[in-house]
Amino acid sequence: MEINTIELLVVVLSSVTITLVVYLLSHYMRKSHYNEERKIVELEAVRSSLEKKIYELNDKLMSSDERWRDVNHLIVGNNSYKVDKNQFEFQKPILSGFLRSNGITERDLEQEQGFVFVLTPFHSRFDEDFFIIKSICQNVGLKCLRGDETYLSGDIFPEILKYILKADFVIANVDGRNPNVLYELGIAQALDKNVLLISRQPEKLPVDIKSRKFIIYNDLPELKEKLKDALLQLALASR
Repeated sequence: MEINTIELLVVVLSSVTITLVVYLLSHYMRKSHYNEERKIVELEAVRSSLEKKIYELNDKLMSSDERWRDVNHLIVGNNSYKVDKNQFEFQKPILSGFLRSNGITERDLEQEQGFVFVLTPFHSRFDEDFFIIKSICQNVGLKCLRGDETYLSGDIFPEILKYILKADFVIANVDGRNPNVLYELGIAQALDKNVLLISRQPEKLPVDIKSRKFIIYNDLPELKEKLKDALLQLALASR
């Protein structure tokens, strides 16, 4: 009888011990996961803060008309333009080694009429500008998308490349001189896409850009007005 009692006690104590160990381990893992998520959130906040400072430094760098033109001379000088129907005749890109190495297939080379892809920094500073762009596109019957609007895991560049290839028009927000935007802009132009550039005008500067392919705006209402006119011209010329 005593042996049975001892065996029972051993079983109960073992069960309690195992339960306690499982609970403590589970608690530790949850806490560890929470701490990991917290670190990710903190790192994201730091990254966002550093990006904001970089954009502010860029603003100071281009604080005069002369500096603005010097920094943007390649973009400004390469975009004077007339709306010509011949430029909208779709020519299928060649499936180059660069495209193949990024997972592009023949099917990805097809262009979708009326599709606008927006190249813009993924930062809250530019959200309002993008929502204005999207709203105007929808108002004139165009479909608009930016790279972070669909869930993408892993390397997102091949998907960005697919969107550029698919686009009828590309709008690039070069405000802030984001390196990803400038790189993607170069690819879009190399693929002979119809590119419309936009940028906020530096405060109190009489920047006079004649090109209809480069929209300089002081505020969102001005962006809305100028962009609508430009998109209507492009949309009509492409039909």
